[in-house]
Amino acid sequence: MRTLLRVVAAFGVATVPLFASIDGTVVNSTTGKPQPGVSITLVKPGQGGMRTLGTTVTDASGHFLFDKDEPGGGPQLLQATYKGVNYNKLMTPNIPTSNVELDVFESTKSPAVAQIAQQMLLFEPSSSQTAVSETVLIQNSSNTTYTNGELGSLRFFLPPGADGQVRVSAQGPQGMPLPQAAQKTQEAGIFKVDFPIKPGQTEFDINYVIPTGTPLAFQGRVVNVKGMPAGPLRLIAPSGVTIAGKDIQNVGTEPKTQATIYTVTAAGSFSVDITGIGSLRNGGSDAATDDSESPQVTEGRPQIYKHLGWLIGLAFSVLAVGLIALYRSSPVRSPYGN
Repeated sequence: MRTLLRVVAAFGVATVPLFASIDGTVVNSTTGKPQPGVSITLVKPGQGGMRTLGTTVTDASGHFLFDKDEPGGGPQLLQATYKGVNYNKLMTPNIPTSNVELDVFESTKSPAVAQIAQQMLLFEPSSSQTAVSETVLIQNSSNTTYTNGELGSLRFFLPPGADGQVRVSAQGPQGMPLPQAAQKTQEAGIFKVDFPIKPGQTEFDINYVIPTGTPLAFQGRVVNVKGMPAGPLRLIAPSGVTIAGKDIQNVGTEPKTQATIYTVTAAGSFSVDITGIGSLRNGGSDAATDDSESPQVTEGRPQIYKHLGWLIGLAFSVLAVGLIALYRSSPVRSPYGN
């Protein structure tokens, strides 16, 4: 009889969904030691947004414990806040929930720990307006997070034709694209974005539209955060579009999309004439559409490219310097959803 009861009890336990615990350690990857006193929140993404399942603080040994997670599958997110910077770890159903390690870093206000690895301006003119997409990749090879509200983590120039309307998103290492506010600086046309640059690669995407001209006389500026090393600025012209000017140099054509790549040779302001109609959405001028009916863009949530895809692979053998790395793997769609 007791044996039968044991079998029934075991069967009952096996068929009842259990609430698993989540435990682990917050490690300060700058010092290499466990970090006590870090606030951690367990959240679950859903159709209604992020839902908080619990909050705790690491003990003296950097350990944390959530007694129960939420059954039913789906990802959960651990969010740690350390010295004003948020660090996340995505917990998918196939990841063990025991002995989880979550990394945080010390912070620095020195922009010298990061550098601009790639900076590109893509022009996609239609018959009514020109969509401009600027992508900036910042590499932080140190073991500290750069954050400086006064200088910002990125600075960019917004031409007068955009009427101050711009969409900005930022994506940290292993993170998701998040909308960011473009803050005006004391310099006319120069905006900054305050987003922590964690160790690894951070991507910024800046999107706006300007009126189309025949040709379009585009006035730009090469700007960056003072003290942060920067590389060259590339201009990207889809097939069917030509960029001309004394401040740029044609360095080749990307084989897959047939986009032409230019390097800005000016150190500060530069001026170019843009002619033609074209888009990288379908790889050529036939993809260009009339955006006259599209809504005005306001500062706020960016329209993220569904396929982060245009390839910026440049045969840099023209300049005997090597190859520019392929950056995107498939054609993009318009940042304005058309």
